[in-house]
Amino acid sequence: MQKKILLMGKSGAGKTSMRTMIFSSFAAADTRHLGATMDVEHSTVSYISDLQLNIWDCGGQTKFMESYNHERRDYVFPDVEVLIYVFDVENYNKPGEIDMYQECIDNLSEFSPNAKVFCLIHKVDLLTEEEKAYVFKDYQYQLRVRSRGFNPEFYPTTIWSFSLYFAWSNIVYRLIPNISSIEKYLQRFQTICDAYEVVLFERTTFLVVTNIGNENDIDQQRDMQSSFDSLEIRNKQFTMFLQPFTKSTYILVVTTKPEVEPALTKYNIDAARDVFARYAEGGLLHRGPPE
Repeated sequence: MQKKILLMGKSGAGKTSMRTMIFSSFAAADTRHLGATMDVEHSTVSYISDLQLNIWDCGGQTKFMESYNHERRDYVFPDVEVLIYVFDVENYNKPGEIDMYQECIDNLSEFSPNAKVFCLIHKVDLLTEEEKAYVFKDYQYQLRVRSRGFNPEFYPTTIWSFSLYFAWSNIVYRLIPNISSIEKYLQRFQTICDAYEVVLFERTTFLVVTNIGNENDIDQQRDMQSSFDSLEIRNKQFTMFLQPFTKSTYILVVTTKPEVEPALTKYNIDAARDVFARYAEGGLLHRGPPE
């Protein structure tokens, strides 16, 4: 099942940097050596279950943007599931940026009226906290007015913090087929383990697939993208297990009750792995979770 994602924005906004960090495991510092994207770069990424992300990374030079919005609009904008438009805060209030966004929205409205729209206000590390709050709010106001029937979601992002992974996790979450069935299965698993929190990560990117039990951010998500087999941490407050779960996922289980034996939690993870793999990797979760 392929889902088309348009990644758009002016040249230098940081589109390719974020894509290579998330899907090619680049370190933030290494993205400085990336050149400008020429025209459209296509990549297809296998995600959880049978979901494939068909990413169109669209070069943002003016000549390309004009081509997308006019001569090639019937090539670029049909069958879009998600438009991610990246705004560089260094271009804040520069003429033409919002107009270019609206042209894309007009074409999206004609060719993919059911698409979801996400606006990433990027490079916020260059702003003070006060500036960040003001600029983010102003972008929200200006872009909502220009979004013509779409209801965009907004995220402040930077390659130097968890914010980028938080935004992309939330975006891709909207594309996972029958995510409610996955969550029902994990809620049942959480109850069996008497766990405080259960988090399912996509194995290659470490984007959060879903988080059951505790809505706090996983602040060290970027650091987790290193290669390892498993991780176990114990202290007086909690016990945490991070282990491979299926061929496309890792699972994080956090318990806070002293009476919950770590060996039992590990046994439950092992017992659930094969059952979940049959349903998630085999696509059977489309039919609902196992009883």
